[in-house]
Amino acid sequence: MLAVIWMLALAFYMLAGTTLAPFHGDESTLVFMSRDYAYQFIQRDYSQIAYSPTPTSPTEQELRLLNGTVPKLLIGLSWHLGGYSITDLNEQWDWGASWDYNQQNGHAPSEAILLLARLPSVLLLMAGVPLMFALGWAGGGGWAAYAASLYYALSPGLLLNGRRGMMEGSLMFFSLLLVLAGVWLLQRPSLARALLVGLAAGFALASKHSALFTVGAIFGAALLRLVIQSLRGRDDFSEVDYTIFPYLAIAAVLAAGVFYLLNPAWWGAPLDRLQTVAGLRQNLLKIQTDVFGSYPDFGAKLEGFWRQVFIAQPQYFEVAGWDAYISDPIIRYEASGWSGVSVGGSPVGAFVPCGMIALGGWGLWRGVGSTQGGARWALGVWALAMLGAVALVTPLEWQRYYLPAYPAVGVLAGVGVAWAVNRISAAWRSRRSA
Repeated sequence: MLAVIWMLALAFYMLAGTTLAPFHGDESTLVFMSRDYAYQFIQRDYSQIAYSPTPTSPTEQELRLLNGTVPKLLIGLSWHLGGYSITDLNEQWDWGASWDYNQQNGHAPSEAILLLARLPSVLLLMAGVPLMFALGWAGGGGWAAYAASLYYALSPGLLLNGRRGMMEGSLMFFSLLLVLAGVWLLQRPSLARALLVGLAAGFALASKHSALFTVGAIFGAALLRLVIQSLRGRDDFSEVDYTIFPYLAIAAVLAAGVFYLLNPAWWGAPLDRLQTVAGLRQNLLKIQTDVFGSYPDFGAKLEGFWRQVFIAQPQYFEVAGWDAYISDPIIRYEASGWSGVSVGGSPVGAFVPCGMIALGGWGLWRGVGSTQGGARWALGVWALAMLGAVALVTPLEWQRYYLPAYPAVGVLAGVGVAWAVNRISAAWRSRRSA
């Protein structure tokens, strides 16, 4: 009962600041993209969303290929249930024009549409609380569960971006669901758990393509564990459980099928679309780094990782000059008490989560309490993959690109708390019995 009350309180906290979160231009773009919901489910005109070498709207097709489909479909469902139609939607945010131009020429959503667009994201972000609690429990028991879910619910970066009408809420939820399903599959392989892994992986990839790192980590953890077990039991392979192979194959096929089903623009020629998307993403990355500047060297990249993951103060905007437009909303948001708490918060304070992560990594390696081997493998490989990927691959210091590492930080730090509590308790009991 206490755990349920705890999770409900955290979920309420995440919901409470939704209307106060400062606006981001990408919210306009996601609302603009949600017209795909109308094409697909209201007008039932699939020709509007099918890929074409000569599209009627090149902008819509490019955005359709570059971005996840789940968030925009949920936004469309939200405004549809709210009584609005495609004619009420704004145009794409024009990053080459001024704030005033966008606001005065129909490139920004109305307050009502914006709130409806934010609801699916924040609700999915809230649904991640019990998933984080379960992951913490799998890694280190009760103390880890409470600490991991608390970190997740109070993390300013997750709160800010998850409360906005963008892709982060669905990315977090389905990624966490995938990790938890992966833990269960490694603990005891079964068809039902393999199906859950496949479904979660497909929806995660269809939420945001960067979920590929999480998908790779979970499938990689299962295969790596099998390889290690085989090497250790090379004199008697009968002791190695190879039944996970068909389950992983089923999960992989299902994940690909779900992603394909949710991306009509890929229908007919998925390999060609893969090449097209890779080219578009490479071009977008070049534009971003040319305009905003990439990290000059590896040291600068690690400094950015340190600032965005361990100090982790919220980044409200990426484009210089936006503070002139959203400074008042930022002040109101931070004064509300709903903006979260950064565990690091400063260059000195950042050593606190960093130290807890180190303890958590050691705790996973050694096993905290009754933590099972399958959970240790899934959580350990996933956490290392997330931290390593965002540290090495992220090209510029945009906090949104670092968010996939946050749940890994929360789980590892939670396991670190559990490890420390267990050691202190053991020392106390030993001292009392002496």
